[in-house]
Amino acid sequence: MLIQSLEHMDEGASPAFKNVSACKKWLKQLQFTNLSATQALLREQLAEFDRYPVRSLERLQVLELLRETVHELQEDCARKIADRPLPLTDAELTTLASLTGLWQSMAVGYSRCLKAYDEGDKQLKPLGALLCHRCLMYGGRQIFEYLRAGYEFDGDQWRQFHSIYLFAEEKGLLSEKVEDEFSDHGRLTTCRFIYLKILFSCHARVQELSAHQQELLDRWLVLWMDTPTIERTCAVSRGDAPPLAIDPGSSAGLQPLRQDLLNNPNVRYIPMVPMSKLLRVKTILLQQGQTPALLGLGDAGDRLDCIALLNHLHRQWCEPRPQRVAERQGSTQEMLLRYGLEDIYSWMAPQSFDRQRMAYEVPQELWRAEDLSILGARLMRVNKTGARIGINRIVAVQIANAWQIASTVWVSVTRTGDLHMGIRFLPGTATPVIVRSSVKPGEPPAKPAPGLLLSAVPNLGIPPSLLLPRNLYQLDRAAELATPAGEKQRIKLKYSVEVGGDYERVSFLAE
Repeated sequence: MLIQSLEHMDEGASPAFKNVSACKKWLKQLQFTNLSATQALLREQLAEFDRYPVRSLERLQVLELLRETVHELQEDCARKIADRPLPLTDAELTTLASLTGLWQSMAVGYSRCLKAYDEGDKQLKPLGALLCHRCLMYGGRQIFEYLRAGYEFDGDQWRQFHSIYLFAEEKGLLSEKVEDEFSDHGRLTTCRFIYLKILFSCHARVQELSAHQQELLDRWLVLWMDTPTIERTCAVSRGDAPPLAIDPGSSAGLQPLRQDLLNNPNVRYIPMVPMSKLLRVKTILLQQGQTPALLGLGDAGDRLDCIALLNHLHRQWCEPRPQRVAERQGSTQEMLLRYGLEDIYSWMAPQSFDRQRMAYEVPQELWRAEDLSILGARLMRVNKTGARIGINRIVAVQIANAWQIASTVWVSVTRTGDLHMGIRFLPGTATPVIVRSSVKPGEPPAKPAPGLLLSAVPNLGIPPSLLLPRNLYQLDRAAELATPAGEKQRIKLKYSVEVGGDYERVSFLAE
């Protein structure tokens, strides 16, 4: 059931290496002083080699020889676009294309070998599991990189990924052990393992995770992917984590269970109760004071960071999509939007926060609400140009002559270049304030900072809070708030409520 259409091989193709011995010599002369140039050269030569007709076993041996260099260069390439705001710059888009293109070239090479295996190549007969594993790995890495970057991709890549799994299932190769020293830290692995690892990685909404959280997730998945199973039937019990579905014919990875999927005989199911228990137990033990290292979560993660990531994963993997407290409705409403505390202050005041600026003019961006509720919205930027946006950043939208403050939850770019984002409204009505915090004796005076005072929401039991720039908060720090009208208030900072990429929301007491 292999569905990938492969380009016809061409005797005129002229790669720098055509066999194993030539590849070894070529690798020895590679220069690693400029990793970007080396990665581009490798991608070019591998694409040429993919077109060159060669015995399938020789092709496989060359690909296996190239793997170490490929993974080293790809790690460097991925770091260059990690945690970048969207849309990517032209240089960053070139990097993304290089990154995904090299994974694709690896996938194409192994797919040629797998096709030969399916057609009865005797030399490849004992290597079916390895070939399926490599096709799943490199096809899956291409999908993952697009998702991590926040860019929409061709849905056929998901269908090809699923088709390799079904082929391995049909041939009885899913549980056969395969050596893989690069993706899974030197352990023996299987096709089922790498298939599940890619599926769960992609279903974790990696575009909402920091680079550090993504590293933790990858490490944890290596330890956890023996837990889930893939079934042909499913059972749903009230109160339990619902199964996730895999539709091999769809342009998607894991999906929430729906009635139409239950009626599809080709759909596979992953029972999520075992994974839900695993995540919940680790979360509870961390909350009780145990360390991440003691729970097998590694020693690179802070306890609170691990709790936050475990809760995020449980929401994405194990919790049904709840009925919204406030249902979102389709909308074509347009609104103005501004970014960052200083810009928002100057917009709402309305006066420049920095008085030394003779003029403060920031273009106002027009966005359209595709759906909207009192809790948040999905927005699309009307124009193709504007500011670059990251996740967990503070924004303000003007709706019907009123301002609402929000935090960005996710950002993505469609194949047509449209920028979309999801925002979560913060509670309370905002008032712009200048914050002058107290300092210890002998320290230079603290510079004033822009802030937003959020009013209490009594019917929800939410007290007032203050939005500050990151790294300004200190427990019990005294500060003075001044409104544009000249009203002043002395406060003492208390507890941090939430921390974003460029802001922190804190509680306070009036003095």
